[in-house]
Amino acid sequence: MNLVLVGPTDRGNSTLARALAERAARRFGRAHLLDLDVGQGSLPGTVTLFRWDRAGVRVWRRLLVGKVQPLGAEAWLLAASARLARAGGAVWVADTDGWVEGAAARRFRYQQVEVLGAAQVGVLDDADLREVFAWRRDLEVRALPAPPGVRAKTAAERRRLRKLRLLRHLQGAQPRELELPPARPGYLYALLDGEGWFLGYGARTQDGRLLTPVRREPARVVPTWVRVPLAGLW
Repeated sequence: MNLVLVGPTDRGNSTLARALAERAARRFGRAHLLDLDVGQGSLPGTVTLFRWDRAGVRVWRRLLVGKVQPLGAEAWLLAASARLARAGGAVWVADTDGWVEGAAARRFRYQQVEVLGAAQVGVLDDADLREVFAWRRDLEVRALPAPPGVRAKTAAERRRLRKLRLLRHLQGAQPRELELPPARPGYLYALLDGEGWFLGYGARTQDGRLLTPVRREPARVVPTWVRVPLAGLW
């Protein structure tokens, strides 16, 4: 079983994806959730694979995309989506972001479903978007209503939530002596392991060190286009 949820922003994609992944875990013993929303997902600028099993739910893997919106990072997001789907095995639900307006967005959404290799597509509250996939006889395409109680957020609320998630991730950060490549001031670095999996973010201090919660030795440190949530503190 694998299912991709697509739909406009604030239609309850994430709420429904979590509920479906939890239900799949109860049925099959284990399931994964692919959080593919780089802006409003669990950690901005990344995509995350969550695992549900008898021990509960936990982060299983993360990959860096490096931006908090898909526009301009389409190739990275497609590659990361495909890799998480492979790591998710046979039972997973994918939660995508709300970029669906316009020809470029809908072309990208089609490409994302294609690289994920999904058998089912659930389209929330968007009849026109459903037509992007409905012609495919090998896909089971479902029109889904938005879950009850869903509320639209303002752009300011989304920015605030993004900052809070980044600050929560950086809690407990300590300075480390690591070789840092050039980067624009005010943007985070990402630490990756030897297989390319994301270990965590870090911010450059005034004395040239990296303030990060990561204790493992990274294989690579790369600059990102994700802003330091409170730049004046670093």
